[in-house]
Amino acid sequence: MKKSRSSTEKNSNVIYVVPGQTKPVPQPGDQKRAKRKPKLRALFLVVFVLWALYTYFFVLTPNKARLEKEQQELQQNLTGLRQQEQELKTELNNLQDESYIARLARKYYNMIKEGEIIYKPGE
Repeated sequence: MKKSRSSTEKNSNVIYVVPGQTKPVPQPGDQKRAKRKPKLRALFLVVFVLWALYTYFFVLTPNKARLEKEQQELQQNLTGLRQQEQELKTELNNLQDESYIARLARKYYNMIKEGEIIYKPGE
């Protein structure tokens, strides 16, 4: 039993089935849709690949270069800070020694021990 179609139903999504067949009977518009699907998929794939290339070359690559430069600057800064930390630890250990403190007092504050006389040349 075959359904007849009228001229007004040409663009509708009606599937015509022939008794005894498991697959629907192909309609004239189905071939156009079948040809359109691979074209749409290919177009989508091309657009996606172009977007991915744009993102990689114009967004990620400059960002990567900037981050590598920043990392190098921070590494140099870290090296300088570690050296400064080591110097401060040495200074802290020296300040625990009384003879070092006495030397600094004599040098910067002109302090003397009992019984010492300071001679200044040219006076």
